[in-house]
Amino acid sequence: MPTDPAILAQLQTLWGEPVTPMTAEADSEGAFVPSEWQSSSILPARLADTPATWDASTAELIDWFQTNRDRLPVELFCLWPGAWVVDAALFYRSLDGDIDSGPDGPRGRYGGLAHDLKCLRKATCFSELQCR
Repeated sequence: MPTDPAILAQLQTLWGEPVTPMTAEADSEGAFVPSEWQSSSILPARLADTPATWDASTAELIDWFQTNRDRLPVELFCLWPGAWVVDAALFYRSLDGDIDSGPDGPRGRYGGLAHDLKCLRKATCFSELQCR
């Protein structure tokens, strides 16, 4: 319950009626809260109507990954200089999880999945010596 006279004066200015410590406490429960501070149960139109889809370049990378899965490295390999994949099966399962999360998943939304798939495609064309 506010008791500072300056705060009570500000509340009186905002509410347009006399404010005392007792009315300030009672009125604060039903005070106006701007709509941007309130949670909304209304979904954005895209989420409510249709699911998100992959952009063309990411969809092509996903298709490449799924098509060439049996030809990808199974041993230690360099994804990009300084980034080595030690457990290829685990890395591929992680990419599958990112794909399953869809374009609204964290790695789909922020480009991590597309980046890793691009690097994977490049890495399959080079030997380990060229990655160092």
